[in-house]
Amino acid sequence: MKDLRMKYTLLITALCFLILSCEKNKDSNSSADKTQQLTNGDWRYDNGGIGDPNGNILVDFSTTGTIPACTLDNTIRFNSNNSGTISENTNVCTNAPATSAFTWSFLNNETVLNVSAGAVAGIGGSFRIKELSGTRLSLLKDTTVTGFGAVTAIVNLKH
Repeated sequence: MKDLRMKYTLLITALCFLILSCEKNKDSNSSADKTQQLTNGDWRYDNGGIGDPNGNILVDFSTTGTIPACTLDNTIRFNSNNSGTISENTNVCTNAPATSAFTWSFLNNETVLNVSAGAVAGIGGSFRIKELSGTRLSLLKDTTVTGFGAVTAIVNLKH
């Protein structure tokens, strides 16, 4: 009985160390994981709009119809060296270059994505990151819109 209790105690102790070790590694790799998720392929506009009159951070009023088709089909590439490229696709905007460069960085413990040159659906600046995964990037930007007042602009990108 004593040997069995000793084995269970050792097993539980080993499991605790294993779990704590995994959690520590998970936390220490979060920066690399976010950069890897952001830079692992081209992003395309999925949907977006104005949200938050009711505080739920969901698109309440779609603005997709107000964005030119030549902007909607662009691809956005974030590179691991904090540079990026916006590429025109089938619908080329008048007088637009085939590609445009921009820079990006994480801010505030990687909870904010800062982009230059209107990289995200024609908008630049700092965006709060609502979601960043291998397939989805959801960004929030507080702004003021005539007729609405203070709102949150929501831009959802996908691979």
